[in-house]
Amino acid sequence: MRYLIAPDKFKGTLSAQEVGRIVAEVAREQDPEADVDILPIADGGEGTAALLAVQLGAQPRSMDTVDALGRPISAQYFVSETEAFLDMSAASGLWQIAREERQPLQSNTYGTGIIIRELIDAGLAPIYVGLGGSATVDAGIGMAAALGYKFRDPQSALLEPLPKHFGEILRIEKPSFAKPPQVLGLADVETRLLGTSGAIYTFGPQKGLNPEQVQSLDRELAKFVALVQRELGVNHSEVTRAGAAGGLGYGIMTFLEGTLVSGFAVVAERLKLRERIAAADIVITGEGKLDSQSLEGKGPFGVATAAKEAGKPVWVIAGTVEQHPGMQSYFDRTIAVASGEITPDIAMKRPEESLRKRAAALWS
Repeated sequence: MRYLIAPDKFKGTLSAQEVGRIVAEVAREQDPEADVDILPIADGGEGTAALLAVQLGAQPRSMDTVDALGRPISAQYFVSETEAFLDMSAASGLWQIAREERQPLQSNTYGTGIIIRELIDAGLAPIYVGLGGSATVDAGIGMAAALGYKFRDPQSALLEPLPKHFGEILRIEKPSFAKPPQVLGLADVETRLLGTSGAIYTFGPQKGLNPEQVQSLDRELAKFVALVQRELGVNHSEVTRAGAAGGLGYGIMTFLEGTLVSGFAVVAERLKLRERIAAADIVITGEGKLDSQSLEGKGPFGVATAAKEAGKPVWVIAGTVEQHPGMQSYFDRTIAVASGEITPDIAMKRPEESLRKRAAALWS
């Protein structure tokens, strides 16, 4: 029996590579004659750039930049010949900000913009930007400022590129690019920018916004979008994925004339996922939390969709599972690590042991 093991990370505990290794070891224990192919995947979330770099042989590099609160840090990116890969979370990620320090109205993507500017100046193209794990809700104005955009108030004073200033911006000054840079935003969500199903309502609370701030900021952002349309002649707020990374997807389209694509689709193409599915008898995938959002561009759902098109059975193991009717036609076996005697707390504290123990249930 040939197994393709293609998991995403278990966020906060195990990388996709670690999950793949553990499940492969269990597969060989349960089926000693097994032929196992391990293919860690990503969908645009944290770790996408590093995963692509490992699989494609890109070289890691680092540079000085700032985090979402403007504090000096060093961030990593990857280069393969003329291509570059980075996760916006390397500079502007929520993982860098302690819970008690979160100030989304005063956080921005300036640090990510510093890296993108460096890559553009180096002549690299295309530049792939993973859009998961952000600490920001700035619609990309921090990134834009790092690239030379200026945002001015009614008195023509220069404003800091922060979400708290959305409603004060009256004029936008655009830098001149010799040619538009080739930037692709890799998104792991389908979220648009505005409204109750948009970026602020969906992701603002986890970044530290209270309900009143969510409502207020969404209104101010809508005014800013109208201003951008008047000043720059574009409105990408209704584009699918524009809300990714607190609106950085919108910012990439608006300020860099970039493109938004499914992070999973790019990973699948670059890593030849369909060819490896075709060679397998059973496909095993997984992620930290399997729920309704998994059906909106997340890695395991993408793996399952491709596997079903190829007529292959799909098994999935996840840290936790919230059943959804849409899952039933995609996953033939579903196992939650946090179940039975393994509580969520135990699963988080002893992730490898817990995953190893529960993965065996896939074969029972």
